[in-house]
Formats: sequence, structure tokens, C-alpha cells
Amino acid sequence: MRTALHFRNTAMVLPLVALLMGGCTKEEKEELIPEASFSMDYPAIPFSIDSAAVAGPNGVSVELDASVLAQALQAQSYTVGQLKEFRFTKARLYFTSPLNSYYNSVQSVTIGIGVDQSVPVTVAKLNPVPDGAQTLLLQLPDVNVLDLVRSSNVRIIAKMQFDGPVPQITSHTLVLGALVTVTL
Repeated sequence: MRTALHFRNTAMVLPLVALLMGGCTKEEKEELIPEASFSMDYPAIPFSIDSAAVAGPNGVSVELDASVLAQALQAQSYTVGQLKEFRFTKARLYFTSPLNSYYNSVQSVTIGIGVDQSVPVTVAKLNPVPDGAQTLLLQLPDVNVLDLVRSSNVRIIAKMQFDGPVPQITSHTLVLGALVTVTL
């Protein structure tokens, strides 16, 4: 009887011991790399557009000053080599000339970023554009453009589609902000 009781207890405990032993294996450790993030703003980017040119496939191209990122990193005591991510967090477009003009005849706005002749990556857009607006708060897709902003010849491409008459030449100001992530 004692032998049967011993075998029964062993049979009940043995699967539990096997489960516990299986859970005791050494797991692979994931290396944690400490990071830090900070926000930065680019100086206002003024540009003029010809309504005939901006609606085309190329839009208007304006150089993005690469030294602004380097200065922002230096002010935070980081280097370009520590960059991990760069995401735009703010994009505002202001109508500056002719005075008292509105974006009524603009159907959509797309702001892209590119290097040399590469296909630009969309970093801000608005479709449809509301009537009566002199300032546009553009929508920002969550896209990491680190590889592009590291380049010394980064360009901003502004494209607009019109749904009504617009002046031949108009002036605008683009204000951009970004979240920069660096490794420590």
C-alpha cells in the first residue's frame, strides 16, 4: 500500500517538476541601449511659388539647412553619430504674399523631403485644404527621415493642387519642428 501511495505521489509531482525545470532555462538577454529625445524647430523657411510650376510633378524645391540639425545636436551635447531617429512633429504653412490672401483655391498641399534626385518622402500634407485659411496646420505621417536629414544636400519639395484661380506668384513661409532621438 505504501509503495502504491509513493508511486501515485511521484506521478502527480513529476509533471510539475518537469514544468518548473523547463521554466528555469536561461533566457537570452536583449541589450538595452539608452536613448534620449529632444524637440527642435527649424528657422522659418520662406519661399515663393509660381502657380504654374508648383502644381506640376516636381513642385518647388527649397534647400533645408543641414547645419541647423548639427547646431541643435551640439547645443544638447550630442553628435551626428549618435542620431537614431528624426521625425517631424510640426508643419505649418503661412500665406505671406499677396497680403490678406487665403488658401481658398488650394485643394491640397504636400510637403516632401528628398536628397538630390531621389523620390521625396512625404513628411506633411493636407487634403482637403479648408476655405478661409491663411495658416495651414499640416498632417504629419509618422515617418523616420533620419537617413535623409543626415545628408548635406537635403531639399524640401512643396506641391499644391488648385481648384480655382490663384495669383501667378505667391509667397509662403513653412515652419517645421522635429523630435530627435539619440543614443547615449
